[in-house]
Amino acid sequence: MDESSPSSKNSQKSDVKVYSSSFFELNLEIQDAVREFILHDIDDTEGLENKRIQMHNAFTNLYEEITRFGQDVMTESFDMEFLRKGIAQAEPEVKEQMQAALEDLVEQEKSQLGEIWMIKVLAWLHQSAASSSPFVEKSNQESKQKALTLMADIYTMLEKPFSAVPSKVDGTQKLRRVALSDKAHSLQMKAKGGENGTSRLIVNTKISKAEFYDEFLNELIGNESTFRQAFNPFDELLWRDLLSSFIFEESTELYNEVIPLLKDLDDEEQHELEKLKDWKKNTAGLSEVYCAMIYNDIADAQMRNGNLEDASKLYMTSSEAFGRAEKAFKEVPKLHDNAKQSEKDKKHRKAQALFCRAENSVKTLSDLLTVDNRKGAVELLGDIFKNLQKAEKLSKRRELTAAIQENLRTFSFAEDMLGKQEKNLKNIAEHIKFAKDLRKTGLIQNVNKHLDEASAQMRNKPADALEEIREGLSILGILLNLEAEDKEVRHLRNKTLAFLAHIKYLIQFKLSSQLEGGLKFIQSRILENLHAEEAASYYKIIGEQDTAAELMDRGRLAFATAYASEAQIYSKQSEQLSFKTQLDRINLSGELDEEVAELEEKRILQKGIKSHDVTLNRIECAKAAFEAAANELDSVKDSRIREKNNVDMQVQQLRGVVMKLNGDLARIQGAKDDFMAEVSSKLGDEREAKRLYSDASDKLRNAVGDYSDAVQVFREIGDNQAAQNVEGRAKIADLLARGVWDNKQRIGRDQEPNYKGQDELIALYQGLPRG
Repeated sequence: MDESSPSSKNSQKSDVKVYSSSFFELNLEIQDAVREFILHDIDDTEGLENKRIQMHNAFTNLYEEITRFGQDVMTESFDMEFLRKGIAQAEPEVKEQMQAALEDLVEQEKSQLGEIWMIKVLAWLHQSAASSSPFVEKSNQESKQKALTLMADIYTMLEKPFSAVPSKVDGTQKLRRVALSDKAHSLQMKAKGGENGTSRLIVNTKISKAEFYDEFLNELIGNESTFRQAFNPFDELLWRDLLSSFIFEESTELYNEVIPLLKDLDDEEQHELEKLKDWKKNTAGLSEVYCAMIYNDIADAQMRNGNLEDASKLYMTSSEAFGRAEKAFKEVPKLHDNAKQSEKDKKHRKAQALFCRAENSVKTLSDLLTVDNRKGAVELLGDIFKNLQKAEKLSKRRELTAAIQENLRTFSFAEDMLGKQEKNLKNIAEHIKFAKDLRKTGLIQNVNKHLDEASAQMRNKPADALEEIREGLSILGILLNLEAEDKEVRHLRNKTLAFLAHIKYLIQFKLSSQLEGGLKFIQSRILENLHAEEAASYYKIIGEQDTAAELMDRGRLAFATAYASEAQIYSKQSEQLSFKTQLDRINLSGELDEEVAELEEKRILQKGIKSHDVTLNRIECAKAAFEAAANELDSVKDSRIREKNNVDMQVQQLRGVVMKLNGDLARIQGAKDDFMAEVSSKLGDEREAKRLYSDASDKLRNAVGDYSDAVQVFREIGDNQAAQNVEGRAKIADLLARGVWDNKQRIGRDQEPNYKGQDELIALYQGLPRG
């Protein structure tokens, strides 16, 4: 084991970009941006807006980076073109196999296009949501322009035939309908000399746009939310609720634009008009529901951060939004169940607001009692009673109702003592403190009960464990109201968060195991790492160092797998591109043998160099990612985990692969020099040809050395098949080096070099035996 191997996620020896490292950093930026936004001072509107936009930008940056990677590793169109040509010339017995292979590649390309397209849509969605704020009326022009640019790219991709279906709805179908309706409407306007055109076309366009928002985008957000394990009520739901509120608000506006147009059409459209009115009420209600959830998310975070005054205001705003949702849903008989739920949520959020307001007054009440301010204490106690009594009637959840009733009993006793003209008001303050301590003890026991259940179910039934954590979090919210600064309460909060992140890691691990390699798999492994590291950070705080260390190592294993998956993609692609470069060379050499102008000679040389450079870049990418995988894997510390996962052998194997790729790199570099030497020779520049043949020979001999190093490593770990394969490449590289050196010598003797035939080119570009 190389003790000096770095384990940093972003320190690579090569300048080549490793996307997995970039994904990791961008996901961290998202976590920080969400938390900074959700805990920002709500009275600082400008600052809150800046934090909101920064959060959307962080998500956009991630999705744009994933898009770049996805496009970088797309199925090569060359592969499909090569198969199409081969099918036309193939014998009947292989024609069917080649046809099947082509169909597989076509489907693979469609799937990749659909995945990339949906990622681009998410990037656009965040910028669109960034431009439209729930907190201020003015839209952000920079985000708006960015959204337009991204949407143009989304439409451009639709030129290719593919589908994008998160669950049931095909988003490409919706947008293609929008594009076609827009074009038809534009043509009609031109035909009618600038008149508005047919209302039916305008209606179709807007309905398709609305369906794109409230059907496709709703599915897309739901899938992404589940994939990212976004069910942490402390912060991570916020981005989902912001996006959902935005899409339903947009679809509502579109329906509002459509309905007046349909009224002007024939009576036959009456049924459709009524249906759209119902849809509008539904989307309007849902927009308000998610707007309410935005304020509720921020209120939860503020409450658990001890800021009860702001939490009370936010819960009240949330309650008002639920009230507007209830009103919208009530107008449609089919949506009455939604209306009832919104009514419950409205009342409960108002109860939370009143409870927080009452709790926020308790310290002031204690201070008044301590300084014997009877009049002030009586007035404040009256306000506390009013708020708690209203809250008790409105509360819809067991934990909150119990807390309110406990407070009412406590303050009833305080009221009795004040009514009896208790001389020492400090006794009342002490009683309040004693009652709160009793309540705190009971709540701690309840939270611990749920944590014990979660711990028992965590590994085998993580979804059930998550439900226990959710119950625990509800109680914890009440507890943090009572004693946010209490050491025992802080410990319990950190323990709950440790369990939550741990369960999220286990769920993500299960999801990863169901995925094959590719974009989703790499992302899932990185999220695994992030959940594991977050859990470990909380376990360290509560003193469970062994569990923290194990999770850190589990996270490193996940990250190493992400790196390795990226490396395998590039490794496979480099082999395909090596073959393409071989064919490019054959074609370019044929062109060169014809009489061509000087400009054509330069074009041939530049095209050949570019083809080689693209292949070399892919080998470099594979090598950098395999190195990162080896370093990350080698950073696993626990000896049991290392032994169980055969880490030492895997690290050596990965380093052997890196050595083999060094050999491939040197071989293709030698092939590039050999190609340029052949061009120089055919153009009569013997001096340059001689120099390039010398360089090519040196690089091929370097390849022999790199391959030999890899063979030794593979033999040490008992991978004889890999050793044998690479040893074959070493022998081929050695023979090629001799042949290239011979060409240099031939030029020195004024003899024409032996230009490579097909068998030699196969050996040079694919590392396969001649013939």
